[in-house]
Amino acid sequence: MKSLLFLLCLVTGTAFGQLTWETTQQTFNSKQHDDFVTAKYKFTNTGTNSIKIENVRTSCGCTTAVLKKTEYAPGESGEIESRFTFSGRTGRQEKAIMVQTSDKPNDPTILQLHVYIQESVKIDPQAVLWRIGDQPTPKSIHIEVADDAAAKVVSVTPNNSAWKVKVTELKPGKEYDVEVTPVNVAQPQSVILQIKTDYPADNPETKYAYGRVR
Repeated sequence: MKSLLFLLCLVTGTAFGQLTWETTQQTFNSKQHDDFVTAKYKFTNTGTNSIKIENVRTSCGCTTAVLKKTEYAPGESGEIESRFTFSGRTGRQEKAIMVQTSDKPNDPTILQLHVYIQESVKIDPQAVLWRIGDQPTPKSIHIEVADDAAAKVVSVTPNNSAWKVKVTELKPGKEYDVEVTPVNVAQPQSVILQIKTDYPADNPETKYAYGRVR
């Protein structure tokens, strides 16, 4: 399993009906190349009767939840293991697992999973803008690959030859300044910068930046 870079969890037990959970919320800070995170939600039946977990549902198809058994005697413990697969997602992600039990069938417990996925390639700003009638002065877009990211930028290509685009490589494959200048600011027009990387090898990621006159 790939490493999880950071995990925060609530350590105080939380009771919902007969089940007491070690935590109902978990937070991960991860890199995009981690691909997924796995969270384990441990619980104990603190009631006096056996309890059945009747249903476990996740908030999206990118999140799974596994339960080894469904019925727990008084004092017995178990856990739900949830896995969230990134599939190209970046930024803050909020996922939920709904747990329905026999003692509270109409009031499911909500387990929360918070994941912040750091982008391997940062683009700042992602878009530069001019208004019609502005001076066609150049504006800069900065592209930087995280130091610990496996990716490298292999090309920065504009899709519109009517724009002036000057690419300056500051650190080979890792850091660039892109100077963008519209030739004509008398009418709306745009340019898309295609930023190609070499990672992952089987399907290299492509990022985009934009210039617009509007």
